[in-house]
Amino acid sequence: SDFLKEDCFWYTIDMKRKIKFIQENCIEGGKIDLRQANVVSKHKPDIVMFELPQGKVNPDTVFNKYPTNKKPLKEVDVIIKGLRQVAKKYPYAKSDIAVWNNIKKLWKNKKNVYVYNIDGPSELRKYFMNFEYPKCRKDFMFWVYLFLREYLYMKKNVEWVLNKNPKGDLKIAIFLQSIHWNHTKFLLTNPSKEKIWEYYFGEFKDITPENIDGKIKEKNKIIYKYWKKVSIFK
Repeated sequence: SDFLKEDCFWYTIDMKRKIKFIQENCIEGGKIDLRQANVVSKHKPDIVMFELPQGKVNPDTVFNKYPTNKKPLKEVDVIIKGLRQVAKKYPYAKSDIAVWNNIKKLWKNKKNVYVYNIDGPSELRKYFMNFEYPKCRKDFMFWVYLFLREYLYMKKNVEWVLNKNPKGDLKIAIFLQSIHWNHTKFLLTNPSKEKIWEYYFGEFKDITPENIDGKIKEKNKIIYKYWKKVSIFK
């Protein structure tokens, strides 16, 4: 299916409803990257999904509670202020400022864009600092880390959002980096546990469903904490 091949595709929920995802990356480098901001201004999405930590319970945000004329814009100002501080060290943070400014423009024009944060918690995300990319692709713990973010959070949060917005077609700007989006698209096809295992861990012949728990526990207690939430391979 071209579901897994396209960055912009129609995802059919049923015969009467279609979901169009538009994915775009952001280069996390020394300058602003306007591609995601341009997606917002060009496609005028119904929903924007950020690669940011979800709330305590779900990926919802405060902005979704209000109509366009009553959005808590002071909350956006707080976000932008924080991004400006981050941009002093990491200039690409200005990219998100441009995204938020374009979302505000759509709200001003009475387009009620909903905003969701669909990634895992910061505690899990920070584990990325343990890896040197791309060498880490040969480390099974890197694939455990990816699996936990994508299976426990990204995939389930996308599904939560779709269930939360059950009526009509939807156009969704999804700002996961392509490595996560490609994996999440795979998971959204609801593959068997055998296919999931092969997809993430098949390259590591010394890792099995029987011994992976112990190997993760030996490596890192934070990752093991989240791994214990996974029951699919037991």
